[in-house]
Amino acid sequence: MIFKNSTVLKSNFPNFWAAYKDSLIKNRENVILEQSKTNEPVVAISKESGLNYIHSKYNPIQEAKRFIESLEDIGEKHVLFYGVGLGYHIDAFVQLYPNSKFSIYEPNIEIFQELLRHKNLEMWSPGKKLKRIMVEENSVDCRNNLLSFTNLLSEEIYLAILPSYERIFAEETKNFMDTFRQVIYERRQLISTSKLFAKRKVINGFRNLPYVVSNPDFMGDDSNIFKGKPAIIVSAGPSLNDEYDRLRYIKENGLAYIFSVGSAVNALLSQGIEPDATFSYDGSILNQQVFDDIVSQGIDQIPLIFGSTIGFETLIDYPGKKASLLVEKDDIVNLFAKRNNGTSMNQIGYFTSVATLALEVLIRKGFSPIVLVGQNFAYRADLNYAKGIDYIDAELSDQQKENALKVRDVEGNLTLSSRLHIDMRKEMEELIGSFPTAKIINSSKGGAHIEGTVYQGLEHIIETSFTTTNTVVHDWFEQLEHDIEYDQEYFKKAAAEMFRSAEDLSKIFRRFEDILTEMRHYITTRNKPQLEKLFNMFDKMFDRLQKNKYNLVIIQPMNPLSFQLVMKVFEEVRYSNDPVGKAKQVADEFEDYLRVCKEDLELTKKLLEEMRDIVLEKSISVIQER
Repeated sequence: MIFKNSTVLKSNFPNFWAAYKDSLIKNRENVILEQSKTNEPVVAISKESGLNYIHSKYNPIQEAKRFIESLEDIGEKHVLFYGVGLGYHIDAFVQLYPNSKFSIYEPNIEIFQELLRHKNLEMWSPGKKLKRIMVEENSVDCRNNLLSFTNLLSEEIYLAILPSYERIFAEETKNFMDTFRQVIYERRQLISTSKLFAKRKVINGFRNLPYVVSNPDFMGDDSNIFKGKPAIIVSAGPSLNDEYDRLRYIKENGLAYIFSVGSAVNALLSQGIEPDATFSYDGSILNQQVFDDIVSQGIDQIPLIFGSTIGFETLIDYPGKKASLLVEKDDIVNLFAKRNNGTSMNQIGYFTSVATLALEVLIRKGFSPIVLVGQNFAYRADLNYAKGIDYIDAELSDQQKENALKVRDVEGNLTLSSRLHIDMRKEMEELIGSFPTAKIINSSKGGAHIEGTVYQGLEHIIETSFTTTNTVVHDWFEQLEHDIEYDQEYFKKAAAEMFRSAEDLSKIFRRFEDILTEMRHYITTRNKPQLEKLFNMFDKMFDRLQKNKYNLVIIQPMNPLSFQLVMKVFEEVRYSNDPVGKAKQVADEFEDYLRVCKEDLELTKKLLEEMRDIVLEKSISVIQER
């Protein structure tokens, strides 16, 4: 049986076999095998408290059936079994749900060894039904296993925990559940972000480049006009409600620069306070909503410091002055923009929170101290946001209250927060840790403690730190470097190269269509030799696709989840001995991916053409003005 199962693992789960083959042949020390009253083998684990049985000592098969029958609303979900034992409940599941896919997770490698000695894994249709095997050998395996498991999974997960494991492995089960919830949360965030922003990021890149090259680069100026100057980053957390009078006093007396981030600009304007500038770089179409009032009222005296990945609609309508920030991972800027004088372009990190982006900018510009106001990263009473923002409901929903997590606040007490807030706070703490000499003060009353900051009330800061009036240089925007020149010839060559690459990509897509059409024909006739030839042709064309620059920089990044699913199918069929089934899986998944990629190719070719014409037209206008 061990030999049979070793062959199954090598063939169907080669990565698992490579990682654990040595561990699976070690001697068992804590696992004992006995016979049940119905003469089936049952496994027990030896602990200080004595023997703990994984299955019923009387009738493990009947017990397993009852457990599987108790599971509700499985539907078409992918079932993840935590706790395998000798697999009686897996047998029952396969019988009751013959078409369902599942994976198994065994936290005790000695029990998994025993499974391999007594259960033929072929009975669970590895590769077809049994999709993944996971075991734990050390403390880091849990998170790594779950990250890898969820990374390429398209179905919803149904978690089934064998009841005996909650009793026998209580600590391990709790750690698994906590890790599982966190990984699923991270996966959902990733999927949500990819769905919302993958295509938008590329579209924004094409639309925004003309604004990037025609406005001053906020990070491109090497002067020291801000060095040692105090600054405040105003966020829209609920503690902002307490600070309007003090912020107004600071503004009127020029005690510090005031920079708003995100929606906080509207909260400030509702109180008659104009920030010295506002930061924004949200790539969604909804970002323009933040500036609706500014646009409708024609408020043109607040400069917008925008990230190059910002939703392009914001830049079209914004009435005030603009300065750009070149954001890391902006492939369009990296591909097309180069300074005339050869100097490198200072880029800013890509963050979840615009407040963290603004903080990095101000630190690198030399502001000190930097004070955080309204940066709660937590709830306060029943509020999530500051009041005065028309399009945001400041009050907590019932679901937010139910899912809230406890964190330490600025005064050492416990307060409630969300997973997203916690992730954003950790992101900011990581940034602060990379600038150990920066002086950053957190003045967000009732907010979460931010490692690397000190907490001081804004009233105390005004008395002790903000003592110099008129420290703000009101014409700071005019002192930015406005005449940065970008290499026009470099831009022309880059654009021409991408047009050529796009044409080659069109040919690749057409060839794929021909191959898939032939594949469909030979699937119908079950012509296996011809299908094998088509697989070779497909592989060569896929290699060509992966060398095409337009695909790698533009099209593939627009469809990351779809591409992952394609690669998942390739991995699944790699060891298949059924050419017809393999061809059907490849054709079904890749046809959908190809269709979407073709649509994106046509869209982006038009955007590339528009961008090229606008940039060159603006360059000619600048030359003529000079």
